[in-house]
Amino acid sequence: MPRVLILGAGVMGSAIAVPAADNGHAVTLVGTHLDRGIIAALKVDRAGHPRLGAPLPSAIEPLDIDDLQAAHFENADLIILGISSAGMDWATERLSRHMRTPKPIALVTKGLIQDGTKPPRTYVETLPNAMPESRPVVGIAGPCIAQELAERQPTAVVYASNNDDACQSIARWMQTPYYRVTTSTDHVGVEACAALKNFFAIGVSAMRTCHPGSDRSANAYAMNPSAAVFNQAVMEMARLAEWIGGRPETAMGLAGVGDLQVTVGGGRNGRLGLCLGQGMRATEALSGPLRGETVEGVDTGHSIASAFQAAVDEGVLAATAFPLTRSLLGAITNDAPFTFDFESLGQS
Repeated sequence: MPRVLILGAGVMGSAIAVPAADNGHAVTLVGTHLDRGIIAALKVDRAGHPRLGAPLPSAIEPLDIDDLQAAHFENADLIILGISSAGMDWATERLSRHMRTPKPIALVTKGLIQDGTKPPRTYVETLPNAMPESRPVVGIAGPCIAQELAERQPTAVVYASNNDDACQSIARWMQTPYYRVTTSTDHVGVEACAALKNFFAIGVSAMRTCHPGSDRSANAYAMNPSAAVFNQAVMEMARLAEWIGGRPETAMGLAGVGDLQVTVGGGRNGRLGLCLGQGMRATEALSGPLRGETVEGVDTGHSIASAFQAAVDEGVLAATAFPLTRSLLGAITNDAPFTFDFESLGQS
């Protein structure tokens, strides 16, 4: 029976504990210093998670960060990081300090790391280099809303690693009848798309408020503009994933188009897009309706901005092929009003 240690008790870290526990694994859910209230609530009642909206299996052991010991890492067969991208440095330091024996690490954390004017790097590339000893790192991506996963609603995800044996083993440990896992060797492409979909979801979601439905429409927004920009987002995601080092076709699968579909219109990235479509500036939205929220699509925008501009200036990327990227970067990095010119669609 594998023993799974999950670092991060936010909604996704907590939700992924459900298929692991349902498979009979011993699961320890460790809250970070930001999760003390969550862990305290779960110790009283596994249905008491203040944000998840669904109960956790009673077999899951909630653990406060102050009680985390090296023995917990030593006893684990798999470490899952369920923290936000802002917490990756903190998590890496904890892993380096406590994990004396190399163990496989899986990431539900999404993000890109800025590398000057070079293409950004993914966590599946940088995390092994930050550890004292090498170990398999598996990226987890795909359309998976945390509450729905905790409710055991069916979903399909993709696990990716350059260590295929470890990836296949972890997939078998985690797969259930409702949590279907495919695998990929394109670990860079999967992780690039997992981060980029948050960025592009802002732009697609903005269409819903940029183009409201008419009085004759049964929908709250015009669907044609959203569909057109969704398609544009997938094309640009494929081009950027290839630039970062992945395979462009990965954007057409679960990590790209699948995950983008569930992210649009919902969550923090979708909410920011709705605000931008209403004419708000990014700083206004982030200091107002989204105050205190981590909007990972914004972080992704900042991670690619300087390298993207350098690639355009050097002719590596064609500016005309990325109208949505450029509009979003203008809104995120320059705090400009978000606009999108439909005459730019489909250019290369």
